[in-house]
Amino acid sequence: MLKKNLGIVILAVLISLIFGTVVFAEDEWVPFEAGQENVQPMECTIVKPVGPNEKITAVLPPITDEDWSIGPKDAPLTILEYADFQCPYCSGAGLALLEFQKNHPDEVRYVYRHFPLSFHEKALMAAYAADAAGAQGFFFEAEHLLYSTQSDWSGLESLDAFETWLKDNFKTQISGLNYDQWLTDFADPDLRAKIDKAFDEVVATGVVSGTPTIFLNFNSYQGSYDEAALTSYLKFFELQGKAFQECPPNLIDVNKDYRAVLDTTKGKITVDLYTEQAPLAVNNFIFLATQGWFDGIPFYKVVPGFIVQSGDPSGSGMGNPGYQFVNEKHDLKFGDPGVVGMANSGKDKNGSQFFITFNLHDYYQQSIKEANDKLTSENKLTDEMIEKEVQDQLNKMSDSYTVFGKVSEGYDVAQTLTTSDSILSVTIEEKAK
Repeated sequence: MLKKNLGIVILAVLISLIFGTVVFAEDEWVPFEAGQENVQPMECTIVKPVGPNEKITAVLPPITDEDWSIGPKDAPLTILEYADFQCPYCSGAGLALLEFQKNHPDEVRYVYRHFPLSFHEKALMAAYAADAAGAQGFFFEAEHLLYSTQSDWSGLESLDAFETWLKDNFKTQISGLNYDQWLTDFADPDLRAKIDKAFDEVVATGVVSGTPTIFLNFNSYQGSYDEAALTSYLKFFELQGKAFQECPPNLIDVNKDYRAVLDTTKGKITVDLYTEQAPLAVNNFIFLATQGWFDGIPFYKVVPGFIVQSGDPSGSGMGNPGYQFVNEKHDLKFGDPGVVGMANSGKDKNGSQFFITFNLHDYYQQSIKEANDKLTSENKLTDEMIEKEVQDQLNKMSDSYTVFGKVSEGYDVAQTLTTSDSILSVTIEEKAK
């Protein structure tokens, strides 16, 4: 019987060699496979998304079919603009927003509302002209015309001269416009009264006082109008639809070690994960990696010599997975190069963002020395005092952010990363302890 069993074993080995069957030793890294998750989910708090600024939907009139709007009603991002056609800043903003919507026709809805300022004598007449064109479906063509030629008409000496300019240019520059009908609508007192009423309503809210005033999904926005800035917010609001509605399951096994292999546009970075010291952060990272959360996302923040940061699919720095979890207390510290920590929006507000450190000691030391060189001789710090300041900064960082891993391979790759680089994919590997 012993000989028979031995023969079977030998045969099995030969078959594995012939057909390439891989037999892993217990101490080798193998691909992570989520088994039966623990019944209890990871401890976390479900959070509402945070936009560019304070949400103020309670006081702004809701968007209706009466508004001038272009783009789908269910678009991830709605841009609401209050503007004045004679306002120079509005011209730049309006043309940029029109172009942005054109570049993202299925993802962006652009809504224009009049807010003609009293000291712009031609703004109200321009609004009447645009609405008259809008009655035929040409409002945004009129907006583009008025903004792109603003320097031509804003300096005209009188309203009569401006009215003549409007009639000449709307007749010749807006293709498809029924000019006779436009003339009738332009003079329609009901159309003009509609604009005046809408203006009075928004003034009464106290929310809008100048132009341009812009809201992204009814969040006040005061940022740039360029493609890159607006795209980051678009991605942020798209991310909200992908956010998780419950805390992640517990995936880690206390009897195993884990590591993450980040395949980036510059090469691979391997991170050993500190399961025992930071189980929440490690479990969270493994969960998000297995969900594809990190696939294709940018390293949106790079501070040479300090950190490189990622984990936000929107690239805006505001994105989160829909939940937060607390900082974890342990003895691991920031200091050595290649330490990996959780980025957060405040203590105990960890989500999906993380960073890889460089030589923090030298970075802080250099920064303090540069500041010290600007001090008068009687106020200069000694070398000992500088070193104490460096250690204070390192301790403060360790108190604010959770260390959950360290780069074991590919640190040189991490040092070459820029904001043009991204994570292609993240693979989790495991092995028995």
